[in-house]
Amino acid sequence: MGNIVSFMGKEPQIESGVFIDPSCRIIGNVSLRRGSSVWPLSVLRGDSNRILIEEDAAILDHVMIEAPTKYPVVVGKRCLISHGAKLHGCIVHDGVLVGIGAIVLDGAVIGQGAIIGAGALVPPKIAIPENSLFLGLPGKVVRSLKPEEVLKTLAEVEEVRQKAGIYLKSMKES
Repeated sequence: MGNIVSFMGKEPQIESGVFIDPSCRIIGNVSLRRGSSVWPLSVLRGDSNRILIEEDAAILDHVMIEAPTKYPVVVGKRCLISHGAKLHGCIVHDGVLVGIGAIVLDGAVIGQGAIIGAGALVPPKIAIPENSLFLGLPGKVVRSLKPEEVLKTLAEVEEVRQKAGIYLKSMKES
């Protein structure tokens, strides 16, 4: 069995220019748009509902994404889902940074450009405003982001996108 797995007739849909590390698992109803990347040991499990990873979004190492029956998962364009984060039945709008080890639960909606701090817990069915900083366990919005923080997130996304391109090229050459 490879790392791209169909489940009950649901086949992952992967556009061109997507970097997928061979150690990750992509299962079922998962769509990966162009320029997105899935890094080592991550699992995207769309066996009950749909997972959509939009253009240029990066799913870093050890991330777990599951779409339970009642809640699909959408990760917007130019998002960075950091190491060890867990997304379960949530919507993450464009340009969001989900920090290392953060957990985002069922029905949560993360507004465009927000930052979810490392280790934060986003409770079910919460709406986080765009361009806000969300910290804590359980978390809360602590303030609006400064323009330079938004730009820093976009620069980090671009750096990962470029690195994914290098990995993709080297895999094709091997």
